[in-house]
Amino acid sequence: MKGLVPGHWIAGVLLLLMAAPASAQDLSPRKGFSVRILEPETGSIVSGPTLIKAGVTVRDEKQIDRVLFYVNDKLILADREPPWQVEYDFGATSRQHVIRVVARHKDGPEVSDFAITRTLDLEYVVNVQRVILDVSVRDRARHVVTGLGKNDFRIEEEGKPQRLVEVSREERPLLIGILMDSSGSMRERMDEAKEAACGFLHTLREGDRTFVIDFDERVFLIEEIGSSFDDACTSIGGEVPVGGTAMYDAIHAAFRVTYQTEAERRAFVILTDGNDTESELTLDEIEKEAQLSDVTIYAIGLGVAPLSEARAALESLTKITGGRAFFIKKAKDLASTYDLIAEELRTLYQVVYASDNEIFDGRFIKVDVRVKGKQRYDIRHRLGYYAVQPSEALGKGGKTGEPKRK
Repeated sequence: MKGLVPGHWIAGVLLLLMAAPASAQDLSPRKGFSVRILEPETGSIVSGPTLIKAGVTVRDEKQIDRVLFYVNDKLILADREPPWQVEYDFGATSRQHVIRVVARHKDGPEVSDFAITRTLDLEYVVNVQRVILDVSVRDRARHVVTGLGKNDFRIEEEGKPQRLVEVSREERPLLIGILMDSSGSMRERMDEAKEAACGFLHTLREGDRTFVIDFDERVFLIEEIGSSFDDACTSIGGEVPVGGTAMYDAIHAAFRVTYQTEAERRAFVILTDGNDTESELTLDEIEKEAQLSDVTIYAIGLGVAPLSEARAALESLTKITGGRAFFIKKAKDLASTYDLIAEELRTLYQVVYASDNEIFDGRFIKVDVRVKGKQRYDIRHRLGYYAVQPSEALGKGGKTGEPKRK
């Protein structure tokens, strides 16, 4: 098992999702024992006093020792008898919260479930009917298309044309998470991976910030937000590659880290070389979290098979968030691939339009961006936003919980 250098932090997802003792993996006394959060569901908007309700499946309810309810790592109730529920005050504004319920069997095993409530940043949801999108435009030869203006774009919401307000070059400071696969299969590639990632870090602009997450079968925050680019570079590849791959858990941890601080725009760059084998979370859960965030995800699949789960996952996550996935066969191509990501981050359009939506019911509104003219372009942008009143959304600097020291 990989060790931690003193002062390194384990990402909060491990504490959230891996707290059960080893005995929880012994299925013999469990025999169908499970727990599920019934209310609220993942993606819900919650505020004020809200009922958290769990359902426990067990042969005999008397076999349940207790049911523990947590909100953002804090124990709020240890319930010893049904109904398994508690009312909790989430505060006046809707924020992202991680709700976890753990059921303990009298024979020893534990089972758990979690839900993530919605966090919406005012940078991309309706804010006095204004929506901001980062848009990448490339031609058929995959070259960046520059020089476009307001009259070149067309925006639609659910098929209805919208009024463009402004189109400009994206210059807002960036908070970027570097997620590095350090599983055993990366052992012979880590030197080149480190060199390429360091080269990418040094393309960032003044005012940009970064953090670094390392993942194998576990997830580690090895450089916090605010570290210098040189410090972040030094930390990358500092551990011996070992074990399996917990990419989904790493992405979840990165979402939690990125919302600790104010940021005008956010992005992740993920490097992995294979399928997720160790995560507690599923791809479906991470896709939902990505859709609820304002993070743009870029990904590099190194030696990833064309029809593999890893390829499908990276393509899905980048499409949802308006990013891009790159697939390469050899580590020697990593540097040029990171250069392509850096180029895209420097050449995005910031497209601002006035939405005519007047129904703020929390539904997902699909957005389509087109460039006028006969030529066909590859256009990438976030697929939509959630329609909520600005008072219901999470403003800049919303927190979802601090990672804790190992």
